[in-house]
Amino acid sequence: MAKNLCMLAALLAVCAPAPGWAAPKIDRGNGSFFNKPGATAELATREMDSCRKLARGAESQINTIDVLAGGLAAVFGGALADGEQKRINTENCMLIRGWNLYAMTREEGRAWKAMPETERSALLAVLVGADKPTRGSLLRTWHNDYAEPALWQKN
Repeated sequence: MAKNLCMLAALLAVCAPAPGWAAPKIDRGNGSFFNKPGATAELATREMDSCRKLARGAESQINTIDVLAGGLAAVFGGALADGEQKRINTENCMLIRGWNLYAMTREEGRAWKAMPETERSALLAVLVGADKPTRGSLLRTWHNDYAEPALWQKN
């Protein structure tokens, strides 16, 4: 039993999001979209689907832990794998893959929701790959500081 609890504690420590890694609390009710200059709507869909599957994968691992640890992880695991955490995990996955997250203003969101579905899809296809999207403002981007040669290469 003690061995299972140690394993559970180690797994929960690994699964817990690091401070500063989670997405900021922002009202996305007005609409948001991912952008990567030169990307297509098809690429965006494939990458989003892939990231959602990865985000859901944490849930299936936690469910396995729940069974092994006698249900103790259900209390902690449920909090880690809820919808908000899945959204954050999906968002972080897209950012790591080079996408930027844009959020729309209230006015842009209202206009967006009022558009017919076909017009909205056509505009989204343009926004996804635009060099500088004509709607929204940059909300989140990711930069790997450790990939910069100046930080790890000696002169």
